[in-house]
Amino acid sequence: MATTTDLQAFAATKLGLQQPGDPPVLLNHPTQSAAPIDGWKSALFGVPFMAVGVVVSFAAFNGIHAHKNAPDWVIGVFAGAFLFGGLFFFIHGIRGIVRKAAWKRAAARLPGEPWLYDFRWHREGVAFSAFDEMLRRLIGALAWNAFLAPFAWVGVTHSWPFLAVAILFGLAGIYFWYRWWTMLVDLVRYGNSYLSYQGFPYSLGSTLHAQLRTPRHVEKIDELKFTLRCVQEKYVTTAGPDNRSQTQVVCFELYSQVATIDHARLASLAGGSIPVEFRVPADQPSTNLAATPPIYWEIEANGKARGADYQAYFLVPVYKTS
Repeated sequence: MATTTDLQAFAATKLGLQQPGDPPVLLNHPTQSAAPIDGWKSALFGVPFMAVGVVVSFAAFNGIHAHKNAPDWVIGVFAGAFLFGGLFFFIHGIRGIVRKAAWKRAAARLPGEPWLYDFRWHREGVAFSAFDEMLRRLIGALAWNAFLAPFAWVGVTHSWPFLAVAILFGLAGIYFWYRWWTMLVDLVRYGNSYLSYQGFPYSLGSTLHAQLRTPRHVEKIDELKFTLRCVQEKYVTTAGPDNRSQTQVVCFELYSQVATIDHARLASLAGGSIPVEFRVPADQPSTNLAATPPIYWEIEANGKARGADYQAYFLVPVYKTS
């Protein structure tokens, strides 16, 4: 019987994300990279999109004289897509440039202590906000539907193939709404989560001790699985159905280790903290979140329960300290 890992590997290979000899691909995994482009490339990439968005916005709101073949709201949606899309890439690029410059200055000053400048770590621990994740998924689902709305309008008023495409992609967008709903149910039942570090930083070759502040209704979880993993993100370019290349951020699992807590022990820990312990191997990469794309260590908490599963991700500061 095929396992989840086998199915993910098959899907990743079919999508062109994984080649023979590559580490396993983590599909639908949250990324630290906001886009598959960074620095000046990202900033310059966003400029023409912003320019188009500004020009079309003026046309939509009669700032310039232009013949309109669509309602103002349709023109406004297209303008917003170009303007905010370009603005996102521009800001993302400039922030990356500033952060890289700050990293270089700190690295020259503190060459043996990257955990002090690689990332904005909190020594006490790290939070996972189910609310923020739910909100991101909601915005993504709404943005997808807003993007399809003009195509649907063109299909209804001018050419039915546009409507067919809008409906087809709209059905695919149901997945976005499903992911939002699962995160909403997770938030309502379990709330936000917090992982306390029992050391800072954690060293390669040492034992990692941490404590998960128990989520609400932990007694309803049948089994809680913790996964310590090392993730390397890469920018992977694949060919689409029309032979046009597209680049995306792909997460590769360089290392993983699993620890499981059963229902009986979870029930006894309700109201307190759940201890987490892993032996970190010495022969794996050190965290480098300042790199583009980054390498990092995380702990995923995944609880199976009737009605609503629990899932949270926590970055952990694992570095080579000597």
